[in-house]
Amino acid sequence: MNEYVSLAIFVSVYVLIVGRVRFRIPIWASMLIGAVLMIVFHVISPEAAFKSVQLDVIMFLFGMFSIVSALDRAGVLRFLAVKMLSRAKTPDRILLIFVVGIGSLAAFLVNDTIALVGVPLVAYISRHAGIRPAVLLIALAFGISIGSTMTPIGNPQNLLIALQSGIDLPFTNFVKFLAIPTVVNLFLTYYILRAYFKKDMMLANLQGVTLESAAIADMRLAKISVGVLIATISGFFISEVLKFLKVADISLSMIALSGAAALYLLSRNRKEIIQNVDYTVLVFFAAMFVVTAAVWSSGAVPMIMKEIPVPMHDNPLQSNAIISLTSISLGQVLSNVPFVSLYHYVMVQNGFTGADVSSWMMLAAASTIAGNLTILAAASNIIIIQASESRGIRAFTFLEFLKIGALVTLVNILVYYLFILVI
Repeated sequence: MNEYVSLAIFVSVYVLIVGRVRFRIPIWASMLIGAVLMIVFHVISPEAAFKSVQLDVIMFLFGMFSIVSALDRAGVLRFLAVKMLSRAKTPDRILLIFVVGIGSLAAFLVNDTIALVGVPLVAYISRHAGIRPAVLLIALAFGISIGSTMTPIGNPQNLLIALQSGIDLPFTNFVKFLAIPTVVNLFLTYYILRAYFKKDMMLANLQGVTLESAAIADMRLAKISVGVLIATISGFFISEVLKFLKVADISLSMIALSGAAALYLLSRNRKEIIQNVDYTVLVFFAAMFVVTAAVWSSGAVPMIMKEIPVPMHDNPLQSNAIISLTSISLGQVLSNVPFVSLYHYVMVQNGFTGADVSSWMMLAAASTIAGNLTILAAASNIIIIQASESRGIRAFTFLEFLKIGALVTLVNILVYYLFILVI
C-alpha cells in the first residue's frame, strides 16, 4: 500500500512543479510539501526522514553558495562575463562566448548561478545588437548545462554522484572522464547553433554596442572572494592527492565549508553575503532527500524498475547505454537532480560500487545532458525562463527548445558515451 501512497505524493509534487506558474508555488515549496506528506501518511518515519537528509551535501552547497554570493556581490561574475563579451566583434563570436565562454564558468561556479548572471547580459546584447533573445537564451542554457558536466561542483546532480557513489578521487575522475568530451561538446554545440540560427545571426548589428558596466563593485571583497575560490578549488585537488597518498581523507563538503568560513572571517560584508545565499535550494535538497528516500523505502522504485532494463555493472557497453537512455527519458519526467537521487539506489542495488567509475561518470554526463532536450529536465532552464520573463524578455518556448535540443542532446550523448567507453 505504501508504494502507491508514495507514488501518489511524488506525482503530486511533480504536478505542482510543472504547474508552478498556475499554482504559484515555488519549486522548493512543492518538494517540501511532498516531504511533509510522506511523514504525515507514515510512508517514512520522522527519524528515518531526518537520517535521509545528507548533511554533507547541504554543507557543500552552503559553502559554495556563500563563495558565489560574495563573488556576485563584489561584481566579479558580471565583470568576467562582460569582459568576455567585450571581445566579441562578430555575431558568431557572441554566440561562441555564450556557449563556450560563459558555459565554461559553470564548471566551477554552479550552473544555476551562471544562469542568473547570464540573463541580464542576454537582455543587453539582444536589445543593442538586434539578436532575438531566444537565440542567446538557448545558447546560454545549452552552454551552462554542458559546461557544468566536467566537475563534481558544476551542478547539484554531479555533487550527489561524487558524494554518494563511493568513487575515489571524484574531482580527478570527473576531469579525467568528462573534461575532454565536455570541451568537444561545447564547440560542437556552438557550430550546431551557428548553423541552426544562421538567419537570426545575420540580422545582428554590433555597431554601437558597448559594455560599460564591467567595473568591480567592491574591490576588497573581490580580492577576498577570488582568493577563497582559488584556495577552495585548489583544496579539492590537494585533498585528492592526500587521499591518494593515504595521508588524509578530507571530504569535499568540509573543504567548501572551510572556504566559506574563511570568507566570513575575512570579509566585512558578512551579513550581506549570508543573506544573499540561496537557501531555497538548500530546503529543496533537504526535502528531496526525504521524498526520494520515502519513495525508495516504500518499494515504489523497484516496482517501476521491473519494467525498465537495468544496467549490469560487469558490462560497460550495456550498462552505459542503459544509464544514458534511462537518464535522458526519465530525466524529462523527474528532472535531473531528483532522478539521480533515485537512480543511485537502483545502481547500488544492482551491484555498482565506487570501482565502477565509468558508469557513474556516464550517469553524471547523461543526467546533465538530459537538460538540453526539454526545458523541464534542468532547473537551470527554468531559472533562465523565469529570470528573462521577469525582465519582460520573451524566452524560448517548449517546442522551440525541443527542436534544436533533440539534435544537441543526441550529439552530446554520443560524444560522452564513446569517450567514456574508450578511456
